[in-house]
Amino acid sequence: MYRRLVIFSIFILSFTILHAQNSNVRFSAELTSGPSFAIGDLGGSRLKYGRGLDAILALDVYANVGLFGGWSTNSFSSEGLFNYRESGLMYGLQYKVNSAESPFEIIFRVGMLWNHLEATDRKESVLDDFYYDTDYSKGFYTSSGINYSIGRGWFLNCTVKYHLFTKCATLPEIIWPDGTPESEVIVSMPRNLSLNYVGVRIGIIKYF
Repeated sequence: MYRRLVIFSIFILSFTILHAQNSNVRFSAELTSGPSFAIGDLGGSRLKYGRGLDAILALDVYANVGLFGGWSTNSFSSEGLFNYRESGLMYGLQYKVNSAESPFEIIFRVGMLWNHLEATDRKESVLDDFYYDTDYSKGFYTSSGINYSIGRGWFLNCTVKYHLFTKCATLPEIIWPDGTPESEVIVSMPRNLSLNYVGVRIGIIKYF
């Protein structure tokens, strides 16, 4: 994890250096938030809608092609034993479509995730404040967004993004061998946790 953070820090530092060396390069900071909607179950449980926050830095490096990197977090409640929280880094390439005559611009992004997934007990009385962390692993990210200029380098933003993150984990599960509550047994079961969701984000962007 520390090696990834060092790489990410170098990535962000390169933004600053390139921006200082070339006044034509546009550097931006973005903060957005909004709901997320799971596609399919997670570990055998149906997820309810989630809430997320994204913070992204981006840099145009050639014409309308640029780099982006940032941090995101997203929390889901479920109908099963656990609530889930995904968080970590995202980075990749972006492409912008804009016009000097229009206050609008469109941004397309594609890249990778370096995320982890936390599971916590949804009902404290069942698993006694259970907590599990999958550690960090790779995932996939893509998004498209529309920016609207409100002047002086400030833009309003609306983005639709897609996250795919898969990790194996061993989590508790309650079973009833003879079908009665009195026979309740808690066992550890290996699960393939595939978090697959679409997020809608609304926020602001500042260009420097």
